[in-house]
Amino acid sequence: MDEPTKPISTASSARTRSTVTSKKPTAPRPKGAAQRKPTASATTTATAAARKTTPKRASLATAGAVQVSVEAPPAPVDDMTTAVPTITGVMKRPELPETQWKGGELASNTPPPLPDAPLAVLQANSISAWFGDRKVLDRVDLTMEAGKVTALIGPSGCGKSTFLRILNRMHEMIPSASLAGEVLLDGVDIYDANRRLTQARRDIGMVFQKPNPFPAMSIYDNVIAGLKLTGISASRDTKDQLVESSLTKAGLWKEVRDRLRQPGGGLSGGQQQRLCIARSLAVRPRVLLMDEPCSALDPTSTRVIEETMLELAKEVTIVIVTHNMQQAQRVSDNCAFFLASLGTPGAIVEQGDTAVMFSDPTDPRTLDYVNGRFG
Repeated sequence: MDEPTKPISTASSARTRSTVTSKKPTAPRPKGAAQRKPTASATTTATAAARKTTPKRASLATAGAVQVSVEAPPAPVDDMTTAVPTITGVMKRPELPETQWKGGELASNTPPPLPDAPLAVLQANSISAWFGDRKVLDRVDLTMEAGKVTALIGPSGCGKSTFLRILNRMHEMIPSASLAGEVLLDGVDIYDANRRLTQARRDIGMVFQKPNPFPAMSIYDNVIAGLKLTGISASRDTKDQLVESSLTKAGLWKEVRDRLRQPGGGLSGGQQQRLCIARSLAVRPRVLLMDEPCSALDPTSTRVIEETMLELAKEVTIVIVTHNMQQAQRVSDNCAFFLASLGTPGAIVEQGDTAVMFSDPTDPRTLDYVNGRFG
């Protein structure tokens, strides 16, 4: 790799000016004679001299520089900037770490979005949660297996959605909220003080009950919005590929590929929800949390979302909250039944293989709930 551009010293600037003024003096202009415009020769001489006194790397850097006109001599530059010669003057460009000028454009050395990571195991150990003094979850233990869909079922108010928010650190956004226990992603606690919040949110994505695309943003910009929020740099070609692959995985590409620049808010409810799924997938999460993603959708859109979930389970671990027992049976591999008795916090009554829990559960309360006798 070429050495970084060195600033042009004041002495170099002086030599440049000396070269320009060392021409043979011309005869004085007679009184009353018309003033002549300067010829291009002086400018050409100054440019040639500047090139001789400028390191070779500077000439490469000028490929992306904007030309400016400066009448006064160039000012001294400090150690933090690089002087970039142009045709008629000098401009300053701040040094940018981990970048290089290539083909007249700024090219980043930051790697493109990471490829699909290995399937991850998400494990909750002794999770308890409070809102103020009110305890809403009590010592919940649950392992969400890699590459499978885990459904959280139970009546309203038993702590399912609270537990889901704890899994990607959204619970701590509520001022009065607190929790105990640990959440491990492949054995690493996401609540560790040394772990960045943005990294936890990138690894564990969330799709909410109500579709929430950015309404004024285009479909294209909605998909890549997460890149900026998580600090991922990508070229235009990489973004194009990412938009297509994310929308394809979300089952939306064929429907919107001819209108990617139209607002995301103009899509139907089911399409908006799939757009939100595509937005989550664009940052390559290892786990995808879905809080009742089909509760506000019609049966046709619900079927498409469910088909999407089954396809995505090959690439990410999925955890879904649902009140629809038929949906839990259709899409999940494992199931956890939450229940909160009157005046007591929510807890898991039973967990295990979905087919077994719906056909031959060990707890009679599970049998009553999955058969619609309460809840």
